[in-house]
Amino acid sequence: MPKKIAPAELIQQDFHHLKTSERLYTIPRIEDLVFMQSIEGRAHNGAGAFNKRFYVNTTVDDIVSALGRSPKVVKTKRQELIDEIVEFVDSALADDPREKLVTRSGRPLLGIPQFKERTVNYHDILKGLYLGGLRDEPEIRKKTQEIYNINIGYGKCYLVNTKVMDGMGLDGEMLAHNEHEDRIAAYRSCGLIVDEKKVKRSASKYIKYMYIRHHVGPGQSDDAAIVASGLLYNVDVALGVFLADAIDTLEKYVTHYRDQDGELAMYIKENYPFLDVGEKEVYELSYLAAIPEGRTDEVPDSSLRYLLAVDQESGQSTLETHLNFIEGKPFIPIAISYKRIIISQLYDFVRDKLRSIDKEVVFRIPEALAEELDSSVAKVMQRKFITVSPHTSLKSALEKVEARKGELIIVKDEYGNILGVVNPADFLIFLRGRV
Repeated sequence: MPKKIAPAELIQQDFHHLKTSERLYTIPRIEDLVFMQSIEGRAHNGAGAFNKRFYVNTTVDDIVSALGRSPKVVKTKRQELIDEIVEFVDSALADDPREKLVTRSGRPLLGIPQFKERTVNYHDILKGLYLGGLRDEPEIRKKTQEIYNINIGYGKCYLVNTKVMDGMGLDGEMLAHNEHEDRIAAYRSCGLIVDEKKVKRSASKYIKYMYIRHHVGPGQSDDAAIVASGLLYNVDVALGVFLADAIDTLEKYVTHYRDQDGELAMYIKENYPFLDVGEKEVYELSYLAAIPEGRTDEVPDSSLRYLLAVDQESGQSTLETHLNFIEGKPFIPIAISYKRIIISQLYDFVRDKLRSIDKEVVFRIPEALAEELDSSVAKVMQRKFITVSPHTSLKSALEKVEARKGELIIVKDEYGNILGVVNPADFLIFLRGRV
């Protein structure tokens, strides 16, 4: 077993690399908490400093210890981030809602700067938390398969006795990737899966919170869930779905392990009589987020780290870009998730999914183009357009605009397909500010 846990020096190297090479759309304290968890997956997959060496039994506990941090302190800080979202919900249910996604003291939830400025409708945030909190549940995915005749992989995290796991000839990779749905009860009876209340202090060092796959199949795209909910309902529902996804990530390393996003969803359902969505809509969103078989390399699925990752060229995070697209604002076609897929490809995927269930969604036209609808065709043809590839840096594109007095940037792929439109006016102020 020890050889399947990453050495402390590699964990430290990888953490340093993330800290110095990436920036997240949040404050440094929260950035640290997200990076620590990201290293778990990188160790499992042999990414970064692990250099194709696969340490499949590495857990966040191992990472926190290797970094010389206190597990209790780190768990408490992560739980506090969840509690702040729950407190926002409690305030709304107590008829004392906030119009911003902030704590009682005014700090933005999850440290996200935009949340301190953006005005939201609490009703729609609650709706998104309900939909997002349930759409990922194993029972929901299983029922979605039946309703839509598709295949979706699913599973959940359990407290696992690694000593028993070793004795059974299992490891983290086998538990996470093979099908175990019919063995869950047996795993409980033999002591592989343990109840937190029954864990003895002497055995606690062997207990790890690990993912066990119930059913093998393609997963879901958190990006697609956020974007689809925003197009179906509105941007505030999408923000609620994002917050539910964040809880689902954070709850995997806290003081007491439980399904907190699912619990919050049911809490909202039981205590908010004006919730105008139910299980039917949850199944629908679960379908819209499901990645079809054979397309796992085409559809991005961003973790919390990748949703908050700031693109170095554009200066925007994936989350901000999703919100811009939903609201019909100009967006930059950045590459997202660990798969580095152009974001407009995700938006095409979501459009196709919505059409497959005959959903009438009005796609908002970017403001820069909407103004042209009242102009004559001849006048529009006289506009000066700059055409660039998706790999062109924003700085280079803006410099072209300045030099040629261009008014719009058209982004095209290698086949001439238009991927998006950028309004230079939204960004030239930053370029000029650096001169």
